[in-house]
Amino acid sequence: MISDISAVESLIRQVVNLRMKGNSKFWLQNNAEIMLHLRCQWIAKSWDNFCDSIFNSFIKPQTA
Repeated sequence: MISDISAVESLIRQVVNLRMKGNSKFWLQNNAEIMLHLRCQWIAKSWDNFCDSIFNSFIKPQTA
């Protein structure tokens, strides 16, 4: 179980480093978190649902 967690953490670090870091890449923390969230939606093949939920929140905003 511990080795599985370590492998996942290592993979996440690799993906973040490959996608978010590199020459001439600079991110504000909030922007980087948003980009990672968007990438996760794309990889999980839930992009259309994600976009629909954003669109619907503008059409029918929820009241607090």
